[in-house]
Amino acid sequence: MIIATHDGSFHADETTACAILTFLHENSTIIRSRDETELEKADIVIDVSNKNDSKHFDHHSKEFTLCRDNGVKYATAGLMWKKFGKEYLKKVAATTSLKFTPSAKIIDMAFERIDKEIMIPVDLNDNGQLTSYVHDIAAPKTDGELEVLNRLSDFHSSTPDIPYLVAMMNLPSQVGQDQDKAFLQTVKILKTLLLSASINAICTESGIAKVLEIYTGGQILIMHEKYPWTQAVLNYPDVFKDCLIAVYPDRNNRWRVQSLPLSKAQRFTNRLPAPASWRGLNDKDLDEATGLSNMTFIHKSGFTGGAMTYEDNLELAKLWLEKGLEEKQA
Repeated sequence: MIIATHDGSFHADETTACAILTFLHENSTIIRSRDETELEKADIVIDVSNKNDSKHFDHHSKEFTLCRDNGVKYATAGLMWKKFGKEYLKKVAATTSLKFTPSAKIIDMAFERIDKEIMIPVDLNDNGQLTSYVHDIAAPKTDGELEVLNRLSDFHSSTPDIPYLVAMMNLPSQVGQDQDKAFLQTVKILKTLLLSASINAICTESGIAKVLEIYTGGQILIMHEKYPWTQAVLNYPDVFKDCLIAVYPDRNNRWRVQSLPLSKAQRFTNRLPAPASWRGLNDKDLDEATGLSNMTFIHKSGFTGGAMTYEDNLELAKLWLEKGLEEKQA
């Protein structure tokens, strides 16, 4: 496949779009030009041409009005993801080291996750819609609230997200072939990042589905495999409204207890931290403080801790729940 886009300075939207297309079409080449004759040599023309049809995709054209249900306009990254994203994810599932075949529902959920977490931020930035979109969400009603929003927006503008990092790949002295080389290097980087993010999204959505199957209610979520349970909790708050702590195996084949996060907005606030007298203790000191055996640690902030075996860890979880609630209610 031959892909065409504009030359000169490059941005996150068309480089991300090229990362999608070059993964789907491994032997593809990219033309960078604004010359119509050159552009028409391509099989697909993106982010340039001022046309929109089965071959041309230019969100800058006057006629282009495609918008998501949440009001975020499509730029080239989101547009290519909308058109090819599910095909992309199916190829990821078929050609990488996944140990399972994701269902159509998991592909759909992974598609939405990538759109929300990667494509929407890129599109918002490219469309110049980011400030107004955040303003509409925050809906400041006073000068003080508006000042807080402005400070947060200023902070966000310098965070090293994809649009910022791609912009930094445009070195001031680069023109012509040097600029094209930097463009291709950026596409290569984004191709690697998007592939890893897509594998992560498929695995995360599959894991969330398993957590939802496992949890039957109550104050303790018990898992015998390591799943992305915090994502399940944050994305399904009503399901886990009564749950306070989780039990799960860690990467070192030991066991952990962890407080659930309070909410998406306060994900570093614990619903039920460990009792204060346990925090920062390890091994025998923790055994003595709890009256249990085979304890390993309690983090100094009280958000997590654990034991060597499942049985000992479950006893820790039950005692954590009892003492933690007593302390919370005192």
